Amino acid sequence: MGVPDRLNYSTKAKQLLEKIDEENYFGLGLKGSTRSELFLFAMSLGAETNRKTEITHPYSGGLILEKSIDSKTKALMYAQYIASLEDPDSGLDSIRNKSLVYKAAEQYANTGFEIIANYFDTKKAEDLVWDLFLELDAQYDKIIHS
Repeated sequence: MGVPDRLNYSTKAKQLLEKIDEENYFGLGLKGSTRSELFLFAMSLGAETNRKTEITHPYSGGLILEKSIDSKTKALMYAQYIASLEDPDSGLDSIRNKSLVYKAAEQYANTGFEIIANYFDTKKAEDLVWDLFLELDAQYDKIIHS
C-alpha cells in the first residue's frame, strides 16, 4: 500500500452525499459545510460506535485530495488514531505510518456515513439536532460523574 494521496469513501457514500447536497440535510451539504467537516462528522459518529467499516467499493475519485486536507482534519484524524490504540505506549510508533492513520479514519467515516444514511432515511434534520443534543448531554454527564 502506497502513501495515500486522498481520503477515500465508498460508492454508496458518494450516492448519499449527492442526496445530502441536494437537500443540504442537517447543513452537511456543500452549501453548509466543507467536505472536510462532513468527513470529520462522519468519522466522529463512527468512532463513537468504536466500529470500523471496511470500504469494499471505493469511489475512484476519493472524497478529499491530500493537498486539500486542512490541518484541523489531519490533527483530528491522528488524534482519533492515537485514541483508538490498544496500548498507546507501545503502539505510538505506528502513527508514523500515514496509511494506517488514513485507513482508520476512512473506516470510522465509512461507519459514520452508514449512520448518516440511516438518519437521512428516518429523521428530519430538526429531530436529529435534538437527538444529538441529548447524546452530547449524556456524554457530558458521564465525563463529569466519572
